[in-house]
Amino acid sequence: MDARAAPGYKAPVPFPLEIPVVLKRSPARFLLAGLLALSACAAAQASELPGPVVDVQWLHAHAAQVQIVDIRDDVGSLTNDPRFRTVDGRKVVEQVGGYIPDALSVNFWALREKRRIGGKDVDFLLPTAEEFQQVMRASVLQPGKPVVLVPTGDDATSLQEAAFLAWELQLFGEPASDVAILDGGTHAWLAAGYPVDTDAIAPMESGKWSASPPRADMLAHVDQVRAAQRRHAALLDARPLAQFAGLERTPVIPEDGRLQGSRPLPAELLYRAAADGSWHFLTPARYRAVLALDGVRLPARGIVYCNTGQYAAGAWFVVDRILGRHGLREYPGGMNEWLALGLPVKGL
Repeated sequence: MDARAAPGYKAPVPFPLEIPVVLKRSPARFLLAGLLALSACAAAQASELPGPVVDVQWLHAHAAQVQIVDIRDDVGSLTNDPRFRTVDGRKVVEQVGGYIPDALSVNFWALREKRRIGGKDVDFLLPTAEEFQQVMRASVLQPGKPVVLVPTGDDATSLQEAAFLAWELQLFGEPASDVAILDGGTHAWLAAGYPVDTDAIAPMESGKWSASPPRADMLAHVDQVRAAQRRHAALLDARPLAQFAGLERTPVIPEDGRLQGSRPLPAELLYRAAADGSWHFLTPARYRAVLALDGVRLPARGIVYCNTGQYAAGAWFVVDRILGRHGLREYPGGMNEWLALGLPVKGL
């Protein structure tokens, strides 16, 4: 994705036009002031993300101005060499290994916690602000500097994992304008010919990032979901369509069904594979076209859910961050918490 086409992109600030005029009166003084002003403008510009999604060329050019945060569910692959194959004489990425130089690392599995529900342990639930803060500090995340989240990019699931971390960061206080996702992830980075490191990431200090209480406008609890059902308010199921229809089960959710009154927002519609094998978000224009198709209704406000929060976070990122349609809250407990509470679901 060209950074210039991303929402919120700002053209470079031109050199102040009045400086050549004042130079006539005091060249040394005003030349120094002008250079300092230009330097300050450049620094401010470099620290601004061009939008919620950045491409590898932008990140390669601005790596020093942002915090690069690798997010994946197999942190062991950080020290693996990437695998390539040759297709028609071209070197093609077969599987991601390594990470972008100087990246911090977050284990996707550390973003959820276990809780006791109905006398049994239930995994994959939302952490508290304190628990999330501990994970971010262990990853050496610092406040006040923009963050680019880097999935592996090997599949659509990796984009959802990055979106889940983006959602949690914003939920616990990080400004939306300071968080973006690298389109295509490390896979696209490798495909562009950029290098990766494979040394173990071993932070020698803790980060200082602090979490705030979760934002009520981004989060839906089980009681709010039940109230939405009674009011027939917008309730979106972001799982693959086969799961919504009860034709496919997962190890975490061994029962068929969906929440009563929900409508599908299928994950299959939200991502695409590029020619180099990396997975990407769509452009805002393509999303608007896809989400206007018959049978797909995108309300202005509502609640989105899935099994354990990952698919829902991907849908939230598309709707809220890429399309700029705010007001969609996520129910992170999803089918996982709902069934653990013994609440009813609707089948075919």
